[in-house]
Amino acid sequence: MCALDKQGENKMNIERLLLKAADSAKRTVFENLQDASQRTGTMNPFGDKTLLLDKKCEETIVRTLADSGESFMVLTEEEGQLLMDENPDYIAIIDPIDGSANLERRIPLCSVGIAVLPYGNAPSTDDIECSVIMSLFTDETYVAKKREGVTRNGTQVVVRPRTPMEETIISYDTNDSSNQEFLEKSMKVVHGVRDIRRTASNLLDLCWVAGGGLDAMIDFRNILPIVHVSGTHMVEEAGGYVMGLDGQRLLLPIEMSQRMSFVAASNKKLAHEILSLFQNLAVSNDL
Repeated sequence: MCALDKQGENKMNIERLLLKAADSAKRTVFENLQDASQRTGTMNPFGDKTLLLDKKCEETIVRTLADSGESFMVLTEEEGQLLMDENPDYIAIIDPIDGSANLERRIPLCSVGIAVLPYGNAPSTDDIECSVIMSLFTDETYVAKKREGVTRNGTQVVVRPRTPMEETIISYDTNDSSNQEFLEKSMKVVHGVRDIRRTASNLLDLCWVAGGGLDAMIDFRNILPIVHVSGTHMVEEAGGYVMGLDGQRLLLPIEMSQRMSFVAASNKKLAHEILSLFQNLAVSNDL
């Protein structure tokens, strides 16, 4: 088998493994829905209270990866960094339940996200090879593969065509009500678009940007954990553009301490327009 064939086979194996792990997490939720509001009494590394189902799903995913025969270092929302092998081949980044507050209230908008990249020195978001995001209560499974695009339930999807900003429908995570300056800046963005949809599962919203349902998803709070990189990867591979608060394409180190702040849009011009509104800057016509 030539090197290219071997590489392709490895990618397929990783994709199948991530789908299996995500599906196992989904089954864990359905089998334990009676525990939806139960907490463990502990805090995760990001300072959030841990739901029992978050913990169970994470354990299920980690166990599936461990049983696969592949070697991983794992970054998880609830446990932090886990070294499953002394010489891992891959890094897996896991958000076991994105939308935990929804699940706790029996609101059926939750997802599980897993991203994988080769293990190495100074890994970054550009190194992600494959991401899987599975909606727990709707029939939607998104797969992003580096330089191969995005599929939803096996069918290729792309971002929406370019739309005037005043006609766009976006998702905006404004869950930072104590920050008055942030709220005032955010209102400028809200007034500049047609409407807002928000599921409170950022990974699901990012998938809807990748699939063309939404024009953009925004989180400018600088508190979102790095475990959400499967979602930004999804938008980029579907042809969109993810921009940081510095106005540059989002490129982050894969570190547990890293926080995310971005606009993930269907195109670079829209990302720039949204960021300019938030920062009260003039919009360039060169994009």
